[in-house]
Amino acid sequence: MSEIAPDSVPARLALVVGRLNRRLALAPGGLSHGLLTALAVVAKRGPLRLAELAQLEGVSAPGATRIVAELETRGLVGRTVDPDDGRAFRIQVTDAGADAILRARAARAKVVAELLGGLSPADLDAIEAALPALEKVIEKY
Repeated sequence: MSEIAPDSVPARLALVVGRLNRRLALAPGGLSHGLLTALAVVAKRGPLRLAELAQLEGVSAPGATRIVAELETRGLVGRTVDPDDGRAFRIQVTDAGADAILRARAARAKVVAELLGGLSPADLDAIEAALPALEKVIEKY
């Protein structure tokens, strides 16, 4: 595997995204990053089987089980019988879960707005211009 230079676009972007992610993780909203991303995946792609969620989130089946149990305890997801296999279940977002996603995203957007507040209009324009390409990169999620 070839090494990526520390000053390359991928390396710089990874560093910025990692730092931004750490800041966003501190945003209020009551959900950890892992819970929020799993909940958002279920909202976007659900209802899902547990194995599908684990695959989409890149976690083990026991990890997905723990995440779903926590979301279910909080009333953010519910289980329904899988119509294709009565022994299995599908996970779907509840109304409370949909509200939690909106609140958490709003809290994170506020953090980003505060971070961007000190930038020049030219810098803000550059970030806005880059958004479509970044959104395309992660649209599968």
